Amino acid sequence: MTYMEQARKLRPIIEQATESLDDQTASDSVALFPHLKGDGSLIKSGKRINWNGVLKQATVDLWDTTENNPDNAPSLWTDIAYREGIRVIPETITVAQAFALDELGWWQEHVYRSTIVANVYTPDQYAAGWELVR
Repeated sequence: MTYMEQARKLRPIIEQATESLDDQTASDSVALFPHLKGDGSLIKSGKRINWNGVLKQATVDLWDTTENNPDNAPSLWTDIAYREGIRVIPETITVAQAFALDELGWWQEHVYRSTIVANVYTPDQYAAGWELVR
């Protein structure tokens, strides 16, 4: 069996194994995740994919079509990004992405701690919702 044949055989097993990774570990292993195929298959809410080297997660059940990909329908997807084991604070935080009380987050080049429950604001939007850690 050639290396390419072995790789093709192992790829589905690797992709299945990625489902058990926590988001922090997954964000360091983006290359292991499947790409969209555009075949019209069902993508279940919570499914993580490799989208041009960025780990994305479906926020709802959707069909694997061009119009539903992260570039064409960004509201159907969320980024999963960590830096040094700490979640990156996105520019826009949805309810599903809200930061918990005392959860750390990277914003620009600093680490902040959320001072409120279900924090959906960036440190620039609501400074009282964050405490600078470093």
